Amino acid sequence: MEHTVRKAASGDIEGLKSFLGRTEVELQGLENWMDFCLVAEDTHSGELMGTIGIQPYADAGLLRALVLKNGSAEDILYLLQQAIRLAKEQKLGMLYCVVNNKNARNLFLLLGFKEINVEDLPMDVRESSTVKTAEAVNNSKIMYYSINNVDN
Repeated sequence: MEHTVRKAASGDIEGLKSFLGRTEVELQGLENWMDFCLVAEDTHSGELMGTIGIQPYADAGLLRALVLKNGSAEDILYLLQQAIRLAKEQKLGMLYCVVNNKNARNLFLLLGFKEINVEDLPMDVRESSTVKTAEAVNNSKIMYYSINNVDN
């Protein structure tokens, strides 16, 4: 896929809601983390092809809404790398994610994420609906990444 990844703008909100509305991604509060959201668009048509968001919590973020339409493993990896860069730009110190399958876990390990126990999460992240839902799902793992690992 030839695509352009950019930071989402306020004009993207309706398109993102429509795009994400076809998934199981929780949309509540999306407007509150638009500054922490990236969109991938087809270079030729401008069609929305994917997105990834970071729900901010003080000096940490929780990866949310990683959705790609017809994306390859390389596309997913690139979008994740861009999200890590965005987290650094936004001066977040730690990035968390919830994974529920072995392939996703391996991908995040490849990027330098490590597993963490729920009890070790900051309270605001631990109390998020995303983490609460993950606790009820078998095989869900919480992972973290120290943004200090990112070069400028």
